[in-house]
Amino acid sequence: MMENGFLYELAQAQMTREIFPKAPLKYMPPTKFMTGNIFRGHIQDALFNMIGNWTHQGIQLLGMPTEAIHTPFMSDRYLSIENAKYIFNNMKDIGEEVEFKEGGIVKSRAKKVLDDAIVLLETLEQEGLFNALEKGMFADVKRPKNGGKGLDGVTLKQVHYSNPFVELMKGKR
Repeated sequence: MMENGFLYELAQAQMTREIFPKAPLKYMPPTKFMTGNIFRGHIQDALFNMIGNWTHQGIQLLGMPTEAIHTPFMSDRYLSIENAKYIFNNMKDIGEEVEFKEGGIVKSRAKKVLDDAIVLLETLEQEGLFNALEKGMFADVKRPKNGGKGLDGVTLKQVHYSNPFVELMKGKR
């Protein structure tokens, strides 16, 4: 319900695309903000489909009208696919046609997000990653250092442990 929320979201998606021009970015609708109003939810999903198409996100997750209420029915999934196909066809080349003005909402929002990211990274450098997670510095989600979901599945590496993928990623092979 934020005024100009579409432009703010567009700014962030476009900024991410420009920072990672070749990455198959995953774009997700704002399921956190779904209220149970399936009509408004379907419109929200349509707006996010527009942004995903506009900014050439590589992987577009589709929102479902009833996902805030229950596990979506097959008919909900059909509506979401129909919504995306309609928008992707009708707005196919909008990303090549529209430019953002200097000093406008979109460019100003992208600059603010980048500036805030720099401040966050500088704070992380001082705090350390695990302290930052414990304090909820990422999306206000707090995770204790010595707890949380999945901790019971974490074990110490054994003496002969080997993960060839880590070695490949570090360029050791």
